[in-house]
Amino acid sequence: MLPGRFLLMSNAVLALVFALFAGVGPVELPEYAPASDSAYTLDLELDGYQNGRMDPDRLLKVGNCTLERDAAYTYSLMMEAAELDGVNLRPVDCYRSYASQEASFNRRCPLTVVPIYVGQGVGDVEQTGTTTVRVCTGPLTAQAGHSNHGWGRAIDFQDRRGSLDCYDSEFHWLKLNAHRFGWVHPQWAHCGSPNQEPWHWEYGGVTDPTLVDFVSLDPALIATAE
Repeated sequence: MLPGRFLLMSNAVLALVFALFAGVGPVELPEYAPASDSAYTLDLELDGYQNGRMDPDRLLKVGNCTLERDAAYTYSLMMEAAELDGVNLRPVDCYRSYASQEASFNRRCPLTVVPIYVGQGVGDVEQTGTTTVRVCTGPLTAQAGHSNHGWGRAIDFQDRRGSLDCYDSEFHWLKLNAHRFGWVHPQWAHCGSPNQEPWHWEYGGVTDPTLVDFVSLDPALIATAE
């Protein structure tokens, strides 16, 4: 994020919170744009926070979803807007502690004993021993301390049928509306990518487009479909 290019989240979040407590509905709020195309965490790192070991005072619980407080404020507005539009979004994975990240990674990528072979080809191969490696299955899982869930700035969503699919109306609603609240679908998770995760969304911060010269938005953020 370039200094001076974006107005970072503090003032924008305060404005959103003021509007929320003043009883202004999400559709009446001024439009905001994401400050980043993925989870913005530099402010947390500069303040001395650690991934997966966030200070409880910096976390806020909204319903059954615990997030970093700035992300939580705009998340609550986004969920209210979704409800008003008849969209059923259910958060199933929000903040993850370091211990929970580690346990998840160990389940998805268990240590596995595999043989070591030497030789030139068929009929000339001999097992000389074994080694222990991690063998991963299922969707990509970050190692402990490397997931944006550990900053409290990522959410995995479901709808009534389970995890979001690229063709679900709830996913398309997010593509059209999440950027208004600073939430983005990171490029690595886009539909059609090797590790696509339509259910995974991140808080990229918010900016007020009227206060900056230029805000760069990924066109895919507001497309009706991938």
